[in-house]
Amino acid sequence: MHSIKLIFFCTLFYISSHAQSNNKYQRLIAQASLYHLQKNPEKAVYFYEDAFKIQQPDALTAYKAAGVFSLNKDSERAFQYLKVSLLSGWTESDWLLFDPYFDYLRTNNPEKWKEIETIAIAQEKQYEKTLKLPALRKEINLMCLNDQKLRYRKSQNNDDNFNNIINQQINEADSFNLIQAKKIIKQYGWPKMSEIGKDGQNNLWLIVQHADQDVLFQNEVLLEMEKLVNTKELNMENYAFLYDRVQCNLNYKQLYGTQVIWSGHGEASGFRPMLKENLVNKRREKLGLDPLEIYSLIYGFSYEPINLEESRKKDSIYDSEVKELMIKAKQAYNKKDFQKAYDNYNAASTFLGGMSDGDNFEAAILFSKIAKVDKDEKYKGIALDFLDLLYLRGKLTKIQLKKQSDFNTLRQEQRWIDLLGKLN
Repeated sequence: MHSIKLIFFCTLFYISSHAQSNNKYQRLIAQASLYHLQKNPEKAVYFYEDAFKIQQPDALTAYKAAGVFSLNKDSERAFQYLKVSLLSGWTESDWLLFDPYFDYLRTNNPEKWKEIETIAIAQEKQYEKTLKLPALRKEINLMCLNDQKLRYRKSQNNDDNFNNIINQQINEADSFNLIQAKKIIKQYGWPKMSEIGKDGQNNLWLIVQHADQDVLFQNEVLLEMEKLVNTKELNMENYAFLYDRVQCNLNYKQLYGTQVIWSGHGEASGFRPMLKENLVNKRREKLGLDPLEIYSLIYGFSYEPINLEESRKKDSIYDSEVKELMIKAKQAYNKKDFQKAYDNYNAASTFLGGMSDGDNFEAAILFSKIAKVDKDEKYKGIALDFLDLLYLRGKLTKIQLKKQSDFNTLRQEQRWIDLLGKLN
């Protein structure tokens, strides 16, 4: 009996110690990632070194660390972690050959760098043999690589005229990538890991993730991804990011806490609103994602998990603020203070998940009424904004629009005509 208790205690101690060390490793990697993003290699390397004393890095983490050590002009460590990355399965040789983070190694250690290139290319060729759709993977990866090359050229240039040319090229590349992504999804659905590899999935996801101008396509991709949930064929982190992206683009609260609030200075200040926030870490854990208190460190802010009571209180305050704004908007409308009605409804619409479908439809009616008596085009615009959102959510029908006589003032607008056309 005593021996059983001892075994149980030792097992429990091991699990607890392992969890603590893993937690510390994750925190260190998150902090290193923050300095990595901030292009502060001097600080990032210390966190990477401390983290790697606890745990051997995976391929991607080792690759990132190698880039940071190269930026810090530490050739020995940079090559060390490049080799670790390759041994751990790094497969994107095309990106490695371009990656500007390694310019220092290319210039100062050309022979050693050539050796790394040779290994990477050979390793990728072997990896391609294990995939069912290697040509598709190559196509996707090159699309992303070309995109990143353009953005890098822009970041290295201060000439406004040249930047205008680059911006046009970036827009053209984005449009091309989106068209190609749509063709891929139409033909294959969401390609499986066994078909295009993890890197192929990551790069295709990146194209879709940034296609915010086409939320319907993002949602279509999400539905294709969902067919692979609970299999080994889907990168669940990509799924979580796209799910939250779609939710936020449809003005709903996010589920996994992947989306953060960005300030005008390019700094993150916190998470965008989350549905039942007290349960978010459990959802993340199921997908193998770091808890929010660690994930937040990547963006340079702190987060403390909240319990059920705190979550309900937070939601109650949030909902009350939205309701108060809508009440003020309606009161302003009754007083014919249309600008104040506009300001309050506009503010209410910025609260993710704050306005219901019914609230949005009611707001569209109200601003259509205002547009009858006030010729300012913005009132038609905001009425159509609310209707467009309902269309994107799949919560609008042509019958609803035709039955509502208050929308008569919108019927000559091109956006109205387009909206009706999309509802066919």
